[in-house]
Amino acid sequence: MRPRPFDAIIAAALALSLHGPGASAAAGPPSSRVCLDSSSPSFAADRRIVASLARFGDPLTPFVFDGGSGVSDRFFQYLSRTKCALIMGFPVDLTDPDPPDGLALTKAYLTTAYVLVARTPLRQETLRPGMRIAVGMATPPHFYLVGAFGKAPNYIADMYQSQEEVLQALVSRRADAAMVWEPSVVRYQATHPEARGLHLSPLRIQHARWRIAALYRQTDSAQARRFESALNRLERSGQLELIVKPYERENG
Repeated sequence: MRPRPFDAIIAAALALSLHGPGASAAAGPPSSRVCLDSSSPSFAADRRIVASLARFGDPLTPFVFDGGSGVSDRFFQYLSRTKCALIMGFPVDLTDPDPPDGLALTKAYLTTAYVLVARTPLRQETLRPGMRIAVGMATPPHFYLVGAFGKAPNYIADMYQSQEEVLQALVSRRADAAMVWEPSVVRYQATHPEARGLHLSPLRIQHARWRIAALYRQTDSAQARRFESALNRLERSGQLELIVKPYERENG
């Protein structure tokens, strides 16, 4: 399974909880509805983009679900059949774009990455042997530290179940540095003032750079064209840049 940037990569058992009264898979989702994952680190940006798109020709009604227990390709397919014509917040590995079967990707609206985070200015090339590095389980930094991409580096790897736990280990000085999904840092800093002085720098490992896009059914290209047309107008207005700037990782 390719690495995902979110904390859980186990198949979700959410389908039954999302069926509302009278819901029918055969009827298909309304074309004006977009799914947003409240557990996603990019949720705030996704929600602001949806609110803005209505002014640029693509009014969408959000359908919010909680994918914190894990999401699978099958679950995304279920959402596209029964709940939403678009599913925002989907992470696309720049080295391996791979949407779920039957679904396609819109143009990306955000470029982000895993980053090195520390309490003081620190870069990957200045890490010293024996340093304690906090990472999330089953993320690209985890695979890097255990040698899945080649020789394992000479650091002490501390594994945590969530990106929040990784950042807590860093802030509480249980780790010298952390390798974290940048949108998770943005979300964590919003509610933890003590983390706002953390230093971020590029992380140069495989599968570190990602784009965020929306999923849609391959048979509904008109939906994608409407979304992308409105997104282009939002981008030309300068408003998209303001929304995604905190999450962006263009260099490194």
